[in-house]
Amino acid sequence: MACIDDKGNLTPTARSILTTIRSEAKTIEEIAGEAGQPLFKVRSSLRDMKSMGFVKEVADNQFIMEEKVSKLLNK
Repeated sequence: MACIDDKGNLTPTARSILTTIRSEAKTIEEIAGEAGQPLFKVRSSLRDMKSMGFVKEVADNQFIMEEKVSKLLNK
């Protein structure tokens, strides 16, 4: 599951997840609920975004957006 489309923009799913964890670390379950995304999709997206350096795991099962990604989010 790609988090960036062919034009270099965030996908709608990635955008909703990153908006949810922009300033506060949250669990996968909290992210799914607040972003209105299915849990399986959030898990998959976070895995991809972590490998791309978009998010980091700050505690057991809690994720927050990396600051450098805010440029993409504001695009």
